[in-house]
Amino acid sequence: MNGEEPVDDAIRAVTDAVAESRRYRAVDPAVVRRMAREELGRAHGRDDAVKRVKRRLHQAVGAYRPGAGGAAPARDLERLRTARERDPSGAELRATCLALLARHTSTRERLPFLDGFYSGIWDVIGGAPASLLDLGCGLAPLALPWMGLPASTHYLAIDADAAAIQLVDGFLSQAGQPHLAEARDLASPFTAPATDVALILKLVPILDRQDPDAALRLLRNLPVGHVVLSFPMRSLGGRRRGMETTYRRRVDSLLADLGSDMQGATEASVPNELVVVVTLRGSNAAPKA
Repeated sequence: MNGEEPVDDAIRAVTDAVAESRRYRAVDPAVVRRMAREELGRAHGRDDAVKRVKRRLHQAVGAYRPGAGGAAPARDLERLRTARERDPSGAELRATCLALLARHTSTRERLPFLDGFYSGIWDVIGGAPASLLDLGCGLAPLALPWMGLPASTHYLAIDADAAAIQLVDGFLSQAGQPHLAEARDLASPFTAPATDVALILKLVPILDRQDPDAALRLLRNLPVGHVVLSFPMRSLGGRRRGMETTYRRRVDSLLADLGSDMQGATEASVPNELVVVVTLRGSNAAPKA
């Protein structure tokens, strides 16, 4: 199989084997199929391909989630519903959201600065958006109580983790926020809807490990007014290791590659993350409220 184009049966066999793992069964099947197709061309047989796919899924999804992916979404949604109904002040809901956000490594790092995180971004773009596209969202939409979005803002949340999307979908429904939540492979081309702002928070390094061209391809195909890019300042183990320098270079590279598609870029005043707001030219985005 090494060096040969994999056939559908081989891809299906690897995909089915990966889906048997509790840790990865909630990953969008399109992601697993793509990785299986790519790895079967290099692997020494089916078992080696399964190991390779699981290793890549760990880098893309598994490293950011606890255990086998956390509690069942239905159980978490019940916690959120109870908190919302029991405490009209919203304090219990916020505490429950914080507990759930802490499960995901990417959002856990943001919790100490959550009060000013989104307001710092909206300040750069001139106000909260009327429509928002959150790519690779994970559990970030559970930060809705801190976002300062109008009740009419349409929130589109996309991630490769179907379990996270199920939780996000239910939460936004409980909140009465107009939205669409879907599981999708963001390393593959897709047509995004026109929105004011696209959040691409800590997603570029994950895409880079899957396909070096994926991040730029995604940026060029977004019909949005502003793209918010963020990068971690520390590793998952908490070390800086020159990450700010590395990711500033990555930002410079992306901006240079965007060329005339970009109107300008501004760094947002947000602690603990490198956040850059990119304004694009020729956007089809909806006007702001």
